[in-house]
Amino acid sequence: MDHYQVLGVSKDADASEIKKAYRKLASKHHPDKGGDADEFKKVQTAYDTLSDPQKRAQYDNPSPFGEGFEFNFRQGGDPFSGQGSPFADIFGDIFGHRRQPQRPRNPDGVCDIHINLTEAYFGTEKLIQTDQHNLKLVIPAGTRNGTKFQMQGKGPTHYQDIPPGDLICRVHVHNDSDWDRIDDNLLINVGIDYFDAILGTKVSFKHIDGKTIEVKIPKNTSPGSRLRLSGKGMPNPRGGHKGDLFVHVVVRPPKLSEEQLRRLEEFLDKEK
Repeated sequence: MDHYQVLGVSKDADASEIKKAYRKLASKHHPDKGGDADEFKKVQTAYDTLSDPQKRAQYDNPSPFGEGFEFNFRQGGDPFSGQGSPFADIFGDIFGHRRQPQRPRNPDGVCDIHINLTEAYFGTEKLIQTDQHNLKLVIPAGTRNGTKFQMQGKGPTHYQDIPPGDLICRVHVHNDSDWDRIDDNLLINVGIDYFDAILGTKVSFKHIDGKTIEVKIPKNTSPGSRLRLSGKGMPNPRGGHKGDLFVHVVVRPPKLSEEQLRRLEEFLDKEK
């Protein structure tokens, strides 16, 4: 499976192009919206790989030292030390010491956690059941899509005579229909009719936190305008401060009766 083909981007696509393609395909294939679960998994896997610079570099160059040479850091392997390493003797002689081989352990496990934007705003807890453990994952307020949490020693135990690996929990945040998110900023679409855009109006909507927000739409507002509400966005998972909320004004054509249309035509004729 070619991750670039899955997302429909070129191999020299930058981060913004990859993110834009992912968001479009994730919305199309998400199971909650009637999409294909297998296609959604392919899209998610491709994005997780290409959005991470280190993973992308490894994907683009799977064998930088030639064919037949593999790194397997996830299982504790180190190509520069340990028995059988082609570099252990060389670097040991150059630097006058030999590195101690890492203690072998089971491979890491990966689990995927899906939450909505409201859960990400407030923070939430999720129960995770594995073959060995019942775990509770605390997801902080403001957690972003793609965030990974590492639970040490809670991974698989395929081999009982060595320590377990870690459990890597990947969080997928799914936006609601009217809402979008860019970093710590929130965006919402608010619809008004054409005359309200000309004359100005007030609109109200419910914020993710449950509170009602009233916004004044100025006179002569152009379709597609954005109004900025400072400090009304998502909380930052590290600093705690909040981003901004951008209200995207969508201007709808008015529904006029035949009489209203006739009067409008008369008014326009007089203005000519």
